[in-house]
Amino acid sequence: MSESKSADPEAAHTVADDPGPGWLPAILAATMLMAIVGFITCGVSTYFLFQKRGELAVRTLDGNLIPTIEQSRIEPDQKAELVERLKEFSAEIARGNVENWQAAGVMQRLQRIPIYQWGELSAVEAFARSNWEGEEQANALKQISRLRRSVELAQSTVFDVEDVLTPVHQTDDGAYGRSLITPLTTKAVADVVKRATLVADRSEVPDEPFETIRIDVIVQREIEKGIAEGSY
Repeated sequence: MSESKSADPEAAHTVADDPGPGWLPAILAATMLMAIVGFITCGVSTYFLFQKRGELAVRTLDGNLIPTIEQSRIEPDQKAELVERLKEFSAEIARGNVENWQAAGVMQRLQRIPIYQWGELSAVEAFARSNWEGEEQANALKQISRLRRSVELAQSTVFDVEDVLTPVHQTDDGAYGRSLITPLTTKAVADVVKRATLVADRSEVPDEPFETIRIDVIVQREIEKGIAEGSY
């Protein structure tokens, strides 16, 4: 009888010292639940964004790209054709004649094209025509045409051309955060020509002048490819 009584306090002490599972299972369960909820939320958000790609494309075209082009230095005839084509494409999306995947594909392609920078290249080209002569002028015009040819061949993108134009840019509070320096200088334009040469060489464009390459034609081609094939 006494042995049984002496064992009871020890058993009670053992039970009292056992901490049990504690809060760990609850924390793990809550973490998993939060992960599941986050995954579902992300999936739903992605789905709705996926379904609204056409609407987002129209907003980007009408609210940003087209107004920017209208204020650009692109040659007037090319600018007019470019704006008209983009307005037509925007209207086609709004009418539901373009699928979401097609609209997304076209917009991805347009983002790679140096549309705004095309007009800035025209300004650099005009400076070379007006201020340089002979071989120096001929080389500048040739290298700019080679750079444009690399864009036409999809060997160069907006990032490449933006880098080429860096010497003639100045920081401001405009839409792009920079603009062309005014007036252009011989040194800055010469640096642009050098950079254009490097990009054209890297793209393996033949070292020869090319006929006028129109930005509206390049954009039209990419719209057609985007509608037919989607993104890259």
